[in-house]
Amino acid sequence: MNLTLVCSEVNLASVPRNTWWLDSGATTHISVSMQGCLSYRKPSDGERNIFVGDGKSVEVEAIGHFRLLLGTGFYLDLKDTFVVPSFRRNLVSVSLLDKFGYSCSFGNNQFTLSLNSSIVGTGYLNAYDNLYLLDTVASYNETLHVESRGTKRKLNKENSASLWHKRLGHISKGRIERLISNGILESLDFSDFSVCVDCIKGKQTKTKRLGANKSTDVLELIHTDICGPFPTTSWNGQQYFITFIDDYSRYGYLYLIHEKSQSLDVFKSYKAEVENQLNKRIKKVRSDRGGEYYGRYDGSGEQRPGPFAKFLEECGIVP
Repeated sequence: MNLTLVCSEVNLASVPRNTWWLDSGATTHISVSMQGCLSYRKPSDGERNIFVGDGKSVEVEAIGHFRLLLGTGFYLDLKDTFVVPSFRRNLVSVSLLDKFGYSCSFGNNQFTLSLNSSIVGTGYLNAYDNLYLLDTVASYNETLHVESRGTKRKLNKENSASLWHKRLGHISKGRIERLISNGILESLDFSDFSVCVDCIKGKQTKTKRLGANKSTDVLELIHTDICGPFPTTSWNGQQYFITFIDDYSRYGYLYLIHEKSQSLDVFKSYKAEVENQLNKRIKKVRSDRGGEYYGRYDGSGEQRPGPFAKFLEECGIVP
């Protein structure tokens, strides 16, 4: 099957990849790359080449299903779109649009695309080359750089192994090679397939941290903290509370206090009760080392031991 495509291309300095142009002479949709392709297949023997208006034959790399998000918010599906990297721009065949029920209305250098009497797309006439540009929402923004003479231009490396590694969810080099050997992918260029930073980051794990040494008996370690002041006081005016929790048993005490300065008196009461009841002595007290426990900082930035810290030292308790 010989496919003939009649079109007129104008030499440009640059053509954005994300633009699609109406062509009333094109018999099929044309894309210059795989960008925006939802699915694709290999061209059959009769589809490997198409002929343009001057009779020249150009190679077709793939035939895919493209979906364009139009400026109106509607989607335009372009099925059986020929991927032809040697073209300078993406073309939308007006005759194929008509075949699938779309209609185009032209006037005042603009056009509207309708389906079932509802406008689904719009566009305007590009005064530079007299072609109608379809208004689409670009999901990528690359530019084809073309020479004013000839057809050479810088193409996105569709045969890049690194590009397909990312497209296919960062699969391994071996799996990509199997896809090529099975005929699912064309031959790819592995010259840029080096270290993938995203793969390295994805395989990183947090360093295991050694857990804190747990106490082995009651009163071996006591945790304490003061909370407050609270906007609502207790029935007799207390705005704070202080807690003492045994690390081994998790048994805790809570005392209501008026001021943080009462922490030492409350601790003495707590210490006397638990040591008497358990016949053991408190060995360590752990806190946030706030001023109510270990004193305030002086002008030199050094924390001077307060009454609470001095009492712990006198009792042989490790702070």
